[in-house]
Amino acid sequence: MVTNRVHVKKELIDWAFNTTDLEIEAKKIVLKKHKWLDPTFKYYLQPSLRQINEFATRLHIPFGALLLKHAPKEEDIRVAFRTRENVPPKVSLTTRDVIYEMQRKQAWFKEESGRATKKLEIIGCVAPRDVDAAVEKLREMLFLNRNIKTARELYKDIRAQIAKHGILNMQKGSAGLGTQRPLKVSEVRAFVILDDYAPLIFINQKDSYTARIFSLIHELVHILHGTDELLQNDRDILEERNINKVTSRFLMPRDEFKSQFELAKRNILKTANYFNVSPQAAAIRAEELHLVDPNDIEIPHVENTPPKKRGGNPYNNALSFNDPVYMNALVNSQEQGKLLPTDASALIGISYKMLDRTLKEFNESVEFR
Repeated sequence: MVTNRVHVKKELIDWAFNTTDLEIEAKKIVLKKHKWLDPTFKYYLQPSLRQINEFATRLHIPFGALLLKHAPKEEDIRVAFRTRENVPPKVSLTTRDVIYEMQRKQAWFKEESGRATKKLEIIGCVAPRDVDAAVEKLREMLFLNRNIKTARELYKDIRAQIAKHGILNMQKGSAGLGTQRPLKVSEVRAFVILDDYAPLIFINQKDSYTARIFSLIHELVHILHGTDELLQNDRDILEERNINKVTSRFLMPRDEFKSQFELAKRNILKTANYFNVSPQAAAIRAEELHLVDPNDIEIPHVENTPPKKRGGNPYNNALSFNDPVYMNALVNSQEQGKLLPTDASALIGISYKMLDRTLKEFNESVEFR
């Protein structure tokens, strides 16, 4: 049997290895496995279509890109990121794939769900430099329930409140299906995709719950400011720092913070635990209020990521990735025959075989109603 082979340009192979999110060791394994990448091999750069497909799948790149005449140019990503140090982020393939997934979800909700029918008045309702106005608007929209003692529960509560304002809020810790392509917290903690009808906030699920809370509020302020451009200059960095100040003042009101700080005997960790923020955030707030000398602050080390869970319900986990209003609209569309099962599973972010059980879990869950 004759094997049909095609010629792949070296330029495209170089592009693939430079673009992939695989680590160096994983790239070496790919090189070793695919003999057609060896210059000494008889069919160097002349793989079969099956070999090209296997190569593309392993590197998480589009199959068709390897058949082009020239390497594809990266599409500009115009969304506001929150990174660890508020510096302009480098957008990896993993992050790009997550962004594209969120854009698809947003587009479906806006254009097909029938729920996004009115422009949201909150978008751009606060001037970017007006810290007090932004804090006041947040207080109108959200209630910080001090009876909630854990950051995990507060995070869930704030997500639910934000959803009621017509803002989609999604979370995920990896690209694609499964967990083989983790989204690094060091690269992106959160981002917002602005839209007049269906703005979307994304949170990196790999982050700690205190960080997720901060990111939720931070990205909400982006929406109030009407800004979602990629960080790329000093002005944008200053904007990020300004939004951090708004977020800090909302989560830790001045008088309440002063009172709790004294009740905690000026202990940063205890104060942070009360407000469900990180020790770093509490320390910065204490310094801002001139309660401590920055040279005297000792910030205790706290693990930045939530503890790993063993087992769990994969169907509930899948539901937790998505905004509850979004899920309600999607399930209704699927049940009414307006959405094919394959499309429904893709829009949820699960495999087709998980769809029926996931929808059953949704319908039985009071939380998502």
